[in-house]
Amino acid sequence: MPIMRFLISIFTAGLVLLAGQLHAAIKIKGSVRYQFASGNKSVSFGADRIENDSTSASTGTLMVQLWALNAPHNGGTLSGKVVASYKLDPLLPGTGYPKVNKTVSTSMPGTKKSYHMCLVVAEYRSSGYVTADYRNFSSPAVLGPLPLFTLAGPWKWQTHVQEGTIDISVGKISHNRNGSTGSLKLSAWATSGPYRGGNLQGYQLGLINKAALKQGYSYPSVQGTTKYTAPPPGNYYVSIILSEYSGDSYKVVGWLTGGSPSAFK
Repeated sequence: MPIMRFLISIFTAGLVLLAGQLHAAIKIKGSVRYQFASGNKSVSFGADRIENDSTSASTGTLMVQLWALNAPHNGGTLSGKVVASYKLDPLLPGTGYPKVNKTVSTSMPGTKKSYHMCLVVAEYRSSGYVTADYRNFSSPAVLGPLPLFTLAGPWKWQTHVQEGTIDISVGKISHNRNGSTGSLKLSAWATSGPYRGGNLQGYQLGLINKAALKQGYSYPSVQGTTKYTAPPPGNYYVSIILSEYSGDSYKVVGWLTGGSPSAFK
């Protein structure tokens, strides 16, 4: 009798061990997709269906991830940057999530270049999240760090020569800094060619000073009238330039440039 009980105990322990080794069969089914919002601050991504094909095992918590990789993923350890992710509750055997899609904020790679994009579904197990299924996207995407500042339209400028003033306006000034910005300066510049960044050479037509912005704050609908300084007569491209005080000087952090030159007399 003791021998029989011992054998039963071993059999029961074997069943428990086997049950502990059973895993759900998570599959991505149908098409997959992703779409970045303007400015790449957020992204919508998902799949037609995420399913647990197992008839006996439930899943752990699921994590849907969008990865930026140097090469298409072919199994093994993922090496790259998780651009965005969201969690889904565990799935019972034979169940699934149809039309999976969420919009979440992004965490961009530190280097701007072309990346291979991959949708990954990971499952939480005792050792952490483990890749359960994945899909590579056919087309790469050029990604990089988000700009620290954003100037949004509509924007315009208007000189009043007789009054010696200029109107400057932009739709919004926002920033992505983890803390407060430095003091800001919004100015209108006349340049010989369209300004696209780098060394700023030309004539400053006028400027508006703005106080520093705290984290999470922005300036909506910025409008101001300030002293106008005329450039030498000629045709110039006019740009609205945003500068931030850093260290001991102002540095250009954003700009909006017109597509055609304007005549100045």
